[in-house]
Amino acid sequence: MATVWRVHSRDPQHRSIKQAAEVLAGGGLVVCPTECSYVLLHGLNEKEAHERVLGIRDLPKEHLFTLLCNNLGELAKYAQLGTVEHRILRKHCPGPYTFVLQATRLIPKRLSGPKRKTIGVRISDHPVCRALLAEIGEPVITTTARVAGEAEPLADPNEIEKTLGQLVDGILFIEDENFGETTIVDLASRPATVIRHGNGTIEGLGI
Repeated sequence: MATVWRVHSRDPQHRSIKQAAEVLAGGGLVVCPTECSYVLLHGLNEKEAHERVLGIRDLPKEHLFTLLCNNLGELAKYAQLGTVEHRILRKHCPGPYTFVLQATRLIPKRLSGPKRKTIGVRISDHPVCRALLAEIGEPVITTTARVAGEAEPLADPNEIEKTLGQLVDGILFIEDENFGETTIVDLASRPATVIRHGNGTIEGLGI
């Protein structure tokens, strides 16, 4: 049964954040809010937790997951940034964007794919998410919190606890917020393309 922490959305209680970080450090699976949706997240090298996510969402192994980072310096260790990519990310991060970039060797092949060799990267602007990443001190792998067969992400705290309470190790809850979707931009392709237009504006992307 998951541990549930109810935290303030703008000033989350450090004790709860620390406990959630300890669950992740132990290889656990945690649900956390971002500015766009609740996400399932786990450590970069946690294979067992990753398999659990694949099962919860009934995802293929080649599904494009997102690396959630705390800052651009951290992100640059895991994704290749040229001059153009660095300029775009510096302007639009943190925020409701996921950028697809060429992965570095620090990304496990099971996440970047043997042929694709790319990874989605994101820097969230949500205080709870940022506090958790700062406490962990390293990036995590994420995907939207939803269950197999459902098109819409889980957004209601009570529904999340009911649906995922037996499947994850921890859930960080906030008061109701208006969620949406990230804007997904593929910067690994030439020319760069917008895969999904969500909450983030595409102005200034040069696409």
